[in-house]
Amino acid sequence: MKKFIATHLDMLSAKAKLGFTLAEILITLGVIGVVAAITIPNLIANNKAKKLRSQYLKSYSTVQQVFKLMEADDISTDPNSYDRNEGIMFYKTFKNYLVGATDCYIKTSSPCYDINSKKYKNLIGNNFVPGFYFDDGQIALQDGTLLLFEQPAAHPRIWIFVDLNGVSEPPNRLGYDLFLFYFADGELKAMGDKGTPYTNDTVYCSLSNATSLNGAFCAHRAKTESDYFNWVVKNVR
Repeated sequence: MKKFIATHLDMLSAKAKLGFTLAEILITLGVIGVVAAITIPNLIANNKAKKLRSQYLKSYSTVQQVFKLMEADDISTDPNSYDRNEGIMFYKTFKNYLVGATDCYIKTSSPCYDINSKKYKNLIGNNFVPGFYFDDGQIALQDGTLLLFEQPAAHPRIWIFVDLNGVSEPPNRLGYDLFLFYFADGELKAMGDKGTPYTNDTVYCSLSNATSLNGAFCAHRAKTESDYFNWVVKNVR
């Protein structure tokens, strides 16, 4: 009988030792909290970077494909063929090759961009991108992407700004979710590529330069560097 009682008490003691004290639980929760505080922001940033990169590559492919279709249909891609002063706007021809696209010319409400609103800024957000860069046509795509055109008078080139997530979604920064492409001599290039006007990365993809087009060169980096969007998400606030 004594042996039975002793064994029973030993079992109760063993069961009691299987539990956790309040202090142990609090310590564990604290550790979990610290780990979450470290890992969750990184996971969110990585997911955001991955989404931006996917949108960038898709948009670049879409714009490039339109030029190829125009060429296949023997439609001129020569900017000199389009005279904005005579109302011959390049973007109108471009729009014909985009299914379900919205013509945003002169419109100011979402999904279109009011060029007087000063919502687009340079990479680090300390200067506005002037509205005259967006005054030669806008096209809103079904997926939320916004294309903004600059058709310089008497210059054989077309600039196409691509807002990956639309003007209603922040941060609206050149080189972050707004990228600049350059079409000249029958070739589409990301701004910053060889043969484009803005090839100085220390000025046009900088974390300190205040020029209004800081971020223009970043289109080249986004195209050529697989980790670019991780860099921009982590370094640009």
